[in-house]
Amino acid sequence: MITNQEFNQNIEQFLELVLENLQLNDGKEVRVVNHYVKHLPFDKSYAFASLSLTAVRLDFTVSYHDYYQVPVINCRMYENGKFLSMVQSQSVLNPTTQTSVELQDHHLLDQPWLQIHPCETLLTIDAHLQNAPSTKRYNHVVEYLCCWFGLYGLPSLFPQFRFRPSIYY
Repeated sequence: MITNQEFNQNIEQFLELVLENLQLNDGKEVRVVNHYVKHLPFDKSYAFASLSLTAVRLDFTVSYHDYYQVPVINCRMYENGKFLSMVQSQSVLNPTTQTSVELQDHHLLDQPWLQIHPCETLLTIDAHLQNAPSTKRYNHVVEYLCCWFGLYGLPSLFPQFRFRPSIYY
């Protein structure tokens, strides 16, 4: 488990790793349109990235959810500049996770975003990392975030993405 403070201290390094190591399985280019980390006044931070995939633009945030004590990913999709509703997104979205993808109000931005519900995340990530050898190259928070992103991030929502962070080799 990581804390909100640990998340805030490491989110910039994690976002950098994501953007450097996120790939499409078909070899097509993922173009980063925009990205930043926003630090909010109430000791909360979130990472934002906007990716261009031919006619589809994908915006996503990574933030820390205090109630569930885990990171969460929220995303929105646009096709040719037009926002895709939940129903329209299903034609693009092919979830491979066991958890449901729902349209929820973003817990920090208070706007509707697609989200994998975080209810089982803490137990899953802790079980995953329990016997994993530490790479010692990055701190445990970045390792935790990379494990989480591989299981609950963009690759779980869109099987056409793969995430092979440089911390593993």
